[in-house]
Amino acid sequence: MRHKKTERQLDIEQCDNLWSELVKILAGYKCEVCGIASPRLNSHHFYSRANKAIRYDPQNGFCLCPSHHVLSSSFSAHLTPADFVDWARQKRGEEWIKALRIKANSNIKRIDFKLMISLLKKQIETLKNAKKL
Repeated sequence: MRHKKTERQLDIEQCDNLWSELVKILAGYKCEVCGIASPRLNSHHFYSRANKAIRYDPQNGFCLCPSHHVLSSSFSAHLTPADFVDWARQKRGEEWIKALRIKANSNIKRIDFKLMISLLKKQIETLKNAKKL
């Protein structure tokens, strides 16, 4: 028998889904490696989801096709992580990785999920409205 999800679990799931959507919007709904537009795009965390300080920071995300996320043994975020880090550094630059590292090392213990839901929704709305102009 399945247990009913708690309000906190539902909030975390909503934050994860909103963050994923935000990452895809920022990438123009295309894999950032190969440029393919696919209905199966994945949002990949550069720093682990376990890092609360940047779990929902869109700068910690990459929009990837399934091959470049987990499937390709020649180049993917999960199967060739060292190569992926090198690629990410080249794509976004040294300043990006330094700034992200500082954020990742900040001491965040708790996330206000209700506030995070509101912030992520606002970012998505702002981006979607900007694309309409």
